[in-house]
Amino acid sequence: MSETPRRKSRGTGRIRRIILAVITTVLLVALFAALSVLRLVPQWTDATGVSASARGYDVSQRQVTAYCPARMALSDDASYGDSQYHVSQGNIASSARYAAFGSVYQSSVGALDGNGTQTLLKDVDSQDQTDVKVAAGDADHGARLVDTRLLQAQSGTGSAASIAAWATSGDLKGMSAASCVPTGLQQSFLLPDTSTGTTQQLVVANPSAKATSLRVDVWGSKQTGTMTLSTGRTLNVAAYGESTLDLAAGASDQDALFVTVSSQEAPVAAVVRIVHMDGLTSKGSDFAMPLNSSTKSTTLNGFNKGDSVTLLGFSEANAAVEASWVGGSEGGKLHTAQLTGGKVSAIDLGQAPKDASALRVTSDSALYVAAKVTDSGHDGIEDFGLVDSAPAVASSAIALPDKVGGDVIVGNPSDGMRKATLTAYDADGRQVSDNALKVGAHGVSRLSSKDFSDKAKLFVLSGNAGLQWGIRLSQDDVSNANLPGVSWLGPQPLEPRHAHVRAAASQQIAH
Repeated sequence: MSETPRRKSRGTGRIRRIILAVITTVLLVALFAALSVLRLVPQWTDATGVSASARGYDVSQRQVTAYCPARMALSDDASYGDSQYHVSQGNIASSARYAAFGSVYQSSVGALDGNGTQTLLKDVDSQDQTDVKVAAGDADHGARLVDTRLLQAQSGTGSAASIAAWATSGDLKGMSAASCVPTGLQQSFLLPDTSTGTTQQLVVANPSAKATSLRVDVWGSKQTGTMTLSTGRTLNVAAYGESTLDLAAGASDQDALFVTVSSQEAPVAAVVRIVHMDGLTSKGSDFAMPLNSSTKSTTLNGFNKGDSVTLLGFSEANAAVEASWVGGSEGGKLHTAQLTGGKVSAIDLGQAPKDASALRVTSDSALYVAAKVTDSGHDGIEDFGLVDSAPAVASSAIALPDKVGGDVIVGNPSDGMRKATLTAYDADGRQVSDNALKVGAHGVSRLSSKDFSDKAKLFVLSGNAGLQWGIRLSQDDVSNANLPGVSWLGPQPLEPRHAHVRAAASQQIAH
């Protein structure tokens, strides 16, 4: 029987479908193979919704953290041999003051590890317009951390805190003081001589939850370049912990040191605790604070008549330096020196003349600069303090601890007259005075306690156009014992940090 036309049509259709399926499969495989090795034309793909160009964002600091060291102490107070040769901290006492200014949500003080009681800074009179929160205490029971949360990151907002210690007996006679230090990844110090009887104890605090490793680089006065320390140049600091390194032991017999501390994993805060003894005779103690950036022109403020002054300087390049007294009978008299790059210099400037309150320093190369200030008393007893270059910012503050007074010294390193307002507050944050300052070119203004209320404990310099300032401290117990007492406090900026961050879109996958 012959095949019907219908059957023939069905067979032909089935073959046609099979051929089409094979062709389609081959085309799909070829297409997927092409897609795996070829990049699609951008117009054929869906847009990501993000521009490929970079975008900029302004970010501002809303949290300020500062480290307040424990009071001055001997690095080794163990008793060896006869009792008459034992070292002693004597009747040392201390005080501390903490303040927050401006648009602050909350500020508190507590232990470095966060354990124990947290002390809140309080605005005693919430009805006034000062926006000042305060607290006070001592520095006898270890380091403290000041944590300040800002409502707005604007000029005039931030915190200032400091500690002071004094003694009239033992091996720490005289005064020492320190401002509370902000955290950072790198900090630098200029330190005086490391002669026999000197300890220079670097104290590094890590307030973060992550341990960090530090690199400590030291330059001396006897050679150019970094020194090889006998104590090593690395230091590990545990989370919420402190570590110390004796710099004088590692770099002995130097006229001065320049030190940088660099953290690898977390921001840290550091100070150097310096004590000098000559046998059984006290030669003074003080804290060295982190330096500001290098500069070609600056003013150091904090001198009294008769102070013995040694200028400390460090520059990466060779520098010609000139120093002249400001405000004294010998104002304008120049001291010149040549600094060798990569080597620390200690320049003896002799005694500060009458009424000289400041020292103007200029250089043809940017340098770090500080001064060691020494006062002498009976039986060879001395005390010293370290004065460094204060930042010239629009608004800054100093908190003066209890039982400590002093003179406010404002210097002008510029070639023209500068103006600012110096406002004083009492221990409760109430305004007690307001002083409009005009300081002539290369001039200085000194305000003693009689220019303020006796209650003045907080000072804010605002509207500043390049003035540098600080407080030369005094303490009645030390003065009444006819002992030398030298110490100085520099200002802390009330200028939250701002940064401009650029971000760019990327199609790449991060590994």
